[in-house]
Amino acid sequence: MDKEEKKKRKYPTQEVEPENFLTNKEVKELLNTRDDYKFEQEDFYRLYNCVHCRECGTSDERIALKQKFLEDGNKIKGLEQTKIVFEKHGSPYKDAKRRIKLPENIPKESDTLLYFGCFVNVKVPKYGEHAAQYLLEKGIEYTILDKEICCGYPILVTGDTETYNLLIERNKKIFIENGFKKIITICPSCLMTFQKHYSDLGIEIEYYTKYLETTETQKSGEVSIQHACPLIYDVMPNIKEDIENLLENSGYEIMDIPLFCCGGGVGHQLRKDVAEKIANLRVKDYKGDFITFYCPDCYWYIKVFGKRARINPKIKDLMELLS
Repeated sequence: MDKEEKKKRKYPTQEVEPENFLTNKEVKELLNTRDDYKFEQEDFYRLYNCVHCRECGTSDERIALKQKFLEDGNKIKGLEQTKIVFEKHGSPYKDAKRRIKLPENIPKESDTLLYFGCFVNVKVPKYGEHAAQYLLEKGIEYTILDKEICCGYPILVTGDTETYNLLIERNKKIFIENGFKKIITICPSCLMTFQKHYSDLGIEIEYYTKYLETTETQKSGEVSIQHACPLIYDVMPNIKEDIENLLENSGYEIMDIPLFCCGGGVGHQLRKDVAEKIANLRVKDYKGDFITFYCPDCYWYIKVFGKRARINPKIKDLMELLS
């Protein structure tokens, strides 16, 4: 039975813009017959009606269709300028200066790298600061790069594989030259990309949640968890249960809310209108004393749209709840 036939509720973009949603069957048919047709500019709205939460299981196939959309001569507003910024700054941001207040005792040298990612460095520095401090307090030795190059995933989901491959090679050179044997990431997109491209170099790629521990003293409070879609639906399917057990064993009560995308991730870079519709829908689900997350994009979206909706739960990352 097809994954969609088993599903009882709609996928996020299908929920908010059903008229432009491509089913898995349609995606596969378009790929199988890709030499028989050309996409037109008006196809943009259905091809980019995706935030790549990876719940549908055809995220990579949808990226391939976007690649064909560009190869067929179609345009995305602002993409050429975005490519220039990536090539020049190694980031989607012109001002990619790190805004994280770093702990003072980070070693200058280590074969383990803590990689923050461009979104953390610029948009949610507190999340990066809390992760860096927590890992040091738990005795995890690591170093950091003075300047990071974006993992490339944000440009890949536009269909631009040329710029993506450029960033992959830049990072590969940096990681090899520094002799890193392990990279700890705090962003799902970075984790997925690094596992795909650098594991064969003998570099171990980990997600920081591996090092989170039950608190020594029991905590209290009701917690809504915004799970990281790319992890639970793809590369770390057990993380949902792991995080819930961690919080429950620390004394928290887990609130029963639907599994649903926050609207963030790569959504806000393309079909911003669709991403915001999902976010406005999602924030209505949160309840209890706290909302927590383990993805920087979730944090930003919950903060922005939660404030607009005047939700009651306080926003706390996992490190704050477990400290």
